[in-house]
Amino acid sequence: MIWGHHALMAVPQAERAERMRERLLDATIECLATTGYGLMSTNDVVRTAGVSRGALAHHFPTKTDLVTAAAIRLLAQREADFRARFSALAPADRTPAVALDVLWSFYADPSGIALLELTVAARSHPELKDVLAPMTKQIEASTADVFGEYFPDLARLPIAEPALRAIYALFAGLTVTSMGGDSHGDEVREFLKTLVAFSDLLIPLLPDQLLAGSSA
Repeated sequence: MIWGHHALMAVPQAERAERMRERLLDATIECLATTGYGLMSTNDVVRTAGVSRGALAHHFPTKTDLVTAAAIRLLAQREADFRARFSALAPADRTPAVALDVLWSFYADPSGIALLELTVAARSHPELKDVLAPMTKQIEASTADVFGEYFPDLARLPIAEPALRAIYALFAGLTVTSMGGDSHGDEVREFLKTLVAFSDLLIPLLPDQLLAGSSA
């Protein structure tokens, strides 16, 4: 009976610890999105989460530990949410244009801004580079998997991979310019969707070198 009592007590304690971690990580993501990595302090995270500094130090002894865990949480959320959001669409709505809108929604929300902040900060904070380099590739790979699952014909095109990379770069750039007040992002994305809609007509016009190079 004593063992059973301790076992029952251990489950809520583990759940409470996990909830505390999630609370701290969510607060970190919020702070990254609002103040950026350079200006964000652990005090900001503590205030946003509404917890003690002791609770933060217990789960994440350093700022790097905290931000690394937050970045991993961001990646897991983005992978699951992208597939869930797109899968929830009616089959008739699962078009490349809608897929672009779904993908853009991840760049425009606070989690996307937080991840972009970390990517920019990695340039001057070496401790972030090792964390973000594989994560960026994993995000691209998971998006490509969904793309290939729902658009197998487009995914087989020789330029599919570089086209997706171009879209990632474009969306990241649009996020940065929107932070500076640029209001042309919607126009650019609509133009991109137009290009995607006419991809069957555009492919034959591409240079042979591009097609050959992308399929190698």
